[in-house]
Amino acid sequence: MPNPLPYDLTNDEAAEHYIRDAFRPHHRGRWDALLADDRVSQTYRVLKIIEANAAHGSTLRRDKIKLAEKQRDAGLMTALEYASQYREFIAWRERASLFNIVLHQHLPQAADRVRQVHRDSVVETLRDSLLALAVAVDDHRQAHAGEESLADTALWARLQLLPWPTSDNASYQLADAVAAERGRRGAARHIKDGLIDFQGTQVTGETVDIADLILEITDHAQPTCDRTHLIELWHQRTPDLLDSPAAEIAALKRSGRYSTQRLSKSLTYLESQGLIVRTTVEQKPEVTVINRAALLTLRRLWDKEHFPLDNVNE
Repeated sequence: MPNPLPYDLTNDEAAEHYIRDAFRPHHRGRWDALLADDRVSQTYRVLKIIEANAAHGSTLRRDKIKLAEKQRDAGLMTALEYASQYREFIAWRERASLFNIVLHQHLPQAADRVRQVHRDSVVETLRDSLLALAVAVDDHRQAHAGEESLADTALWARLQLLPWPTSDNASYQLADAVAAERGRRGAARHIKDGLIDFQGTQVTGETVDIADLILEITDHAQPTCDRTHLIELWHQRTPDLLDSPAAEIAALKRSGRYSTQRLSKSLTYLESQGLIVRTTVEQKPEVTVINRAALLTLRRLWDKEHFPLDNVNE
C-alpha cells in the first residue's frame, strides 16, 4: 500500500521538493506513491517542469562559458579567471549529467503510468507511430515528386497496402489513414456545414481550430498561455477570415477585427463548457486549460464526424 504523500494535488511546489528528494538513492521507495493512480498525473507534470528548468539552466550555463571564452579571447578576462570558470562549468556538467540520467529513468515510467491511467492502449500507441512514419514517407514522396528512387517507390507501395485497424473492422489501409490525417491537419473551419454536437451544444470548425491551437501551445506541465500571444497566433493562422463576407460587414460597422471576434466567441464557449478559464494576473491576460481531456474529446468528435477512420478503442 503506497504511503500517503505530504502535499495535496494543487501544491506543485511541494511536489517538486518531494520528487527531487526521491531522486536520491535512500528515498527511492517514494516512487510507488508518486506513481499511484491518483498522483501520477501531478508527478508527471512536475517531472516535465523539472526537465524544462534543467534544460533552461543548461542553456544559461553554456551561454555563460561561451561568453567567458569570448571575453578571454578579447582580453577582457585573464586566462586564470577563465580557467576557474571552466573548472566550475566542468563540475556542473558532471553533476547535471548524473541528474539527467536519474530524471530520465523516472520520466518514461511516469509517462507510461499516465497512459495506463488514461487507458491509452499499446495498440493505439503503435498505430500513432506507424501513422507518423507513413506521413513522413509521404512527405518525402511529395517533396521529391518525379525524382523518387526505386527504393522510395517500393517503400510507399508496401506501406500503403498495410491494413489499418478500426473499431468497425472496415477494410481500411494505411494509405487511407494518411489521407485522413492530411484532412485532420487542415483547418477545421474550412469544412462546410461542419457543426458537431458536444455536451449538448453545437460547435463550429472555428472553435475546433481554437481548441487545437490552445492544445498546441499548452501541455500538462504548462496549462496556462498568454492570451495576447494566443491572439497573435490566431491572427497569423486565419488570414482567410479577413476575406469572408462577415469580415466585410464587421469592417463596415467598425466593430473590430472579425477574426478577434470569432476567437472571443469561441473562448467564451469553451469557458462556459468548463474547458478553460480566462484570468488576468498582474494585468496580464491569460487562458488556462482546466479540462484538457475534454478539449481532446472535442477534437476526436470532430474527426469521427468528418473522417472515416475512427480510433480502434472507441
